[in-house]
Amino acid sequence: MTPLPLTATLRLQFHREFTFDDALPLIPYFRKLGISHIYASPLLASTPGSMHGYDTVDCQLIDPDRGGIEGLRRLVSSLREEGMGLILDIVPNHMGLGADNRWWMDVLRHGQKSAYAQHFDIDWTPSEPSLHGRVLLPFLGAPLADILTSGDLKVDFDSASNTAQLTYGEQRYPLSPESEARLLADIRAPSGQVLYPGFLNSEPGKALLSRLTTLLDPHSKSGRARMSALLDEQHYRLAWWRVAGDLINWRRFFDVTSLVALRMDRRDVFDDAHRLVFELYREGLIDGLRVDHVDGLARPAEYCSRLRARLDALQRERPTELRGQAPFFIEKILQKNEILPLEWPVTGTTGYDFLEQVDLLLHDPKGEEPITALWSEIGSADFETVEHVARHEKLDTSFTGEFAALTALLVQEFPQGRDLTRQAIGSALRALLTVFPVYRSYFADGGDSGADFRAIDRARHEAAQILPPWQHEVLDQICQYLADARIDTTERQEILERFEHLTAPLTAKAGEDTAFYRYARLLSRNDVGCSPARFAAPASAFHAMNKERLSHHPLALLTTATHDHKRGEDGRTRLMVLSEADARWPDTARSWAQQTESDLEKTSHGPSPVAADRYFIFQTLISSWPLHESEWSAYPERLDDYLTKALREAGERTSWSNPDEAYEEACLSFARSCASGAFKPTIAAYLAKIGPAAALNSLSQALLRMTSPGVPDLYQGRECWDFSLVDPDNRRPVDYPAHEAMLAQAIVFDEACANWKDGRVKQALVETVLTDRMDRPALYESSVYLPLIPEGPLAEHFVAFERESPVGACLVIAPRLTLSLSPDEGLRVSHAALRETTIPAKGSWRSLLHDDFYHEGGPLSLGYLIGRAPLDFLIRRA
Repeated sequence: MTPLPLTATLRLQFHREFTFDDALPLIPYFRKLGISHIYASPLLASTPGSMHGYDTVDCQLIDPDRGGIEGLRRLVSSLREEGMGLILDIVPNHMGLGADNRWWMDVLRHGQKSAYAQHFDIDWTPSEPSLHGRVLLPFLGAPLADILTSGDLKVDFDSASNTAQLTYGEQRYPLSPESEARLLADIRAPSGQVLYPGFLNSEPGKALLSRLTTLLDPHSKSGRARMSALLDEQHYRLAWWRVAGDLINWRRFFDVTSLVALRMDRRDVFDDAHRLVFELYREGLIDGLRVDHVDGLARPAEYCSRLRARLDALQRERPTELRGQAPFFIEKILQKNEILPLEWPVTGTTGYDFLEQVDLLLHDPKGEEPITALWSEIGSADFETVEHVARHEKLDTSFTGEFAALTALLVQEFPQGRDLTRQAIGSALRALLTVFPVYRSYFADGGDSGADFRAIDRARHEAAQILPPWQHEVLDQICQYLADARIDTTERQEILERFEHLTAPLTAKAGEDTAFYRYARLLSRNDVGCSPARFAAPASAFHAMNKERLSHHPLALLTTATHDHKRGEDGRTRLMVLSEADARWPDTARSWAQQTESDLEKTSHGPSPVAADRYFIFQTLISSWPLHESEWSAYPERLDDYLTKALREAGERTSWSNPDEAYEEACLSFARSCASGAFKPTIAAYLAKIGPAAALNSLSQALLRMTSPGVPDLYQGRECWDFSLVDPDNRRPVDYPAHEAMLAQAIVFDEACANWKDGRVKQALVETVLTDRMDRPALYESSVYLPLIPEGPLAEHFVAFERESPVGACLVIAPRLTLSLSPDEGLRVSHAALRETTIPAKGSWRSLLHDDFYHEGGPLSLGYLIGRAPLDFLIRRA
């Protein structure tokens, strides 16, 4: 079949419980839904059992758990039969650690002499002398002295590699060849024969093991000393996990010590890591790429240019019918007023920026003041303050070593004196990192754009507000040094890379992984790509961003649900309704707090959830409350898992490193009682009140995602309702048989509104719009975008625009601030003021959602939506 152009992607999470072969029978369903390309989670070999694939252990192998290379070929063959393609998520920034990563194990065995010693971002000469030429491995559950005494650290033999190794639980660490030879000599082992098959079960082998046990006996002083000496001979240093933040001398993914960063700026590393990916592209097994965490790379612009050049060069070697330019998307968080660097040769972002734009559009700005006042009664300050506090905490815990190393390098660069001390430099640097306004700058990549200078200048100005005046001069010197390209030295390049490798993970860990769980003003604003400090934005801002995207990245992905989201896209739209005055959320929340406070006083014999956590729980219940009775059996466990993670990520009264299980249980018990006890009818009644409006928000969000400039991305199963919570909850299996059965019934949009809770109404909308995109790809790829400004009494409740090209046009009408439109249980509105509300549309139009409606020229009155769900997708009549 002729390959389809890129019109819509479907993200699938492949793992051992959902393999390539599991996806095969679903391909016709995806095609009928209107999907042109499957967008696959990482498929290179990852840590055995990994459910996500972001912990690659072998860049040159398709993961056996997911089906291996032959399974991938079967999948792609089936996709090609439907004219569909495959986009692959790749992870160039880091790899997973462990015995299955042969590159890493080779580094541990041979140290700096390893062929892969420069593949990983390791500092072989850190400030800690004991780590010179060694890799810190902070994976012990207790201090090393205790481990040596307990005997949990052992030496055994690996018959697969014919080598001796250290073992600690399930962990395996190779011995250096030199120490291994000495150890074997000490136990009088026959050289080169130790591990022939069956040897260790023979009498000589048993005698060997007995001598080894005696030599390293943890119960004897000499045994512990010999084990300690053996450890000192290795190219790594085993340590207690709690010292990771202080001493780590290799770059991690954020602060995750199971993921080690790659030196992707080195051409040999780039080639080794992408060899299989390029072969898959050359062969025609993939059609494009999604690049994970591009801001983790030392030089993202260089990487993107190199990747684009290699893909373009391989085009002529691909099957003839597949020689169009490969799209590739980058995962990047864009902060307020930040744009994707235009010189990067990428197709666009993965769409978190669109999630933010549509989210802001669907909140009522009038709700900001009363809801902020509510939060100020129970919560902790404004978001900026909460985030700054979290950054300080992370600098003092997760990133202590990185901060100290960067400070030391700056100290070496600046002249020392009584007025420019290490302490002064550290204080100024800390202030700069605390307020840095974007994930990172790109000076280390040769960047000299105005955006980089503006970011540094803004950070300098804000840092000056929190530093005493006598430290402003050192702050200015640091900022000038970072931004001054005339200082072309190796030392400055290293400082820039370390600075940019620190701002990105610091922003992420302090923001979306900490502050997002502390600042609960309105949780629909706390998602990946969003800034909770912003509450709402007008339709004009939404139109402006759509026009900018069409101008610069017309095929960028658009998403509202991902494997990373904090809560499902339809859970967020429930919370959006709370921003409207008619929802009476501040009064409702205060009433709920009073009712549950009295219940807590009657039943509590231990710690009780603080007010802010109860408020967080109320919103969590609203966003995730099941629609169907069949979902209730799994809900308590899902709620427990989520709240445990949320409380520990917040890190205020419990944490991952120091859990307070009594407080956690108090919160979980409170949530369970709200969801199943006497208070359950109160929440259910409130949800029944806002449910239809929330559903309209969801449909509006889906319609805007599918029709705005860009390529809509549908996260697995989200063609129906999505009230999931953060991972792993958002990666639960999808009930595809039920989805297929609904699609087969072919119930049209208007009819599906009556039973909207079954999800068919959303699926029908997706099918209708994506089918039109597939039938008329040129309209969406290269059309003019025309904002249409509604007029009349309900003008603020609608956003509208046209997409127009020589091949046709479409007209989009999407509702917002939906609660005051008073939709009924069938999502119908009967607001008389719709008749006086008009859209300045020209020409003749036919609705694809409301089959009996045609419009013949002149302004379009929205009166035709009375008695219907108030959104529409129309096409121009010939």
